[in-house]
Amino acid sequence: MLKEKVALITGGAQGIGQAIAIKFAEEGAKIAIVDIKNAKKTISAIEKIGGEVIAFESDVVDEAAMNQAVKEIIEKWGKIDILVNNAGIYPLERFIAIPIELVKRVFDVNVIGTYICSQIVSNLLIEKESPGVIINIASAAGVAPDKYHGHYSASKAAVISATKAMAMELMEHKIRVNAIAPGAIATRGVKNPGLFQKSGEIPADFMQMQSSKSSPLVKGGMGQPSDIAEMALFLASDKANYITGWTFAVDGGRLLL
Repeated sequence: MLKEKVALITGGAQGIGQAIAIKFAEEGAKIAIVDIKNAKKTISAIEKIGGEVIAFESDVVDEAAMNQAVKEIIEKWGKIDILVNNAGIYPLERFIAIPIELVKRVFDVNVIGTYICSQIVSNLLIEKESPGVIINIASAAGVAPDKYHGHYSASKAAVISATKAMAMELMEHKIRVNAIAPGAIATRGVKNPGLFQKSGEIPADFMQMQSSKSSPLVKGGMGQPSDIAEMALFLASDKANYITGWTFAVDGGRLLL
């Protein structure tokens, strides 16, 4: 479905980003990964199936580093067809206790990083007069906010709104922009809610609250990164040529609960 396409995926070292990178590679795409962590596991998995992959250890809010990464991708493969803005952080903190610097960091990574990467790739596509696809990874929390994740929920609501705005401006250039809103997905950070926490302890009612939002569709109530990868594949493919500006919930019905 993506033969000879070039896809840039942020946050591709693990979790949802890793699943998307591997799925796209299986479908014939050349993969470029940007992550603040080493992406060697994703690289190994893609190379094992005979795919082409390069990776950059960079922060998506570092505009100079992102420009350099894109320059090197172009030097290697000559183009970028697909951008997946997946990089994100979701520290668990009470509203009354979260340091404002951490709120800023959440918005920097989740929102500003999406803007930086989207601007760079969009300008490249427009310059080359090439159609393209941008997929933003939002969250069901951006529609129905989570307690103790108010900062994260607000940032993902911004991503959903930005997706529509970007789609309206870019459609005349044949660039489609859509978002995916995952529910509870069995990634390292979701299974270990204290992973990104900076202060305090996990509130006593947090796990009970989370389990109440689990989906009866699947055993254990959580989806898998592959569920998001399948939706991303559809949106990146020609099968979605008439779709832009929408956010698709892949949440096991969480938003119905």
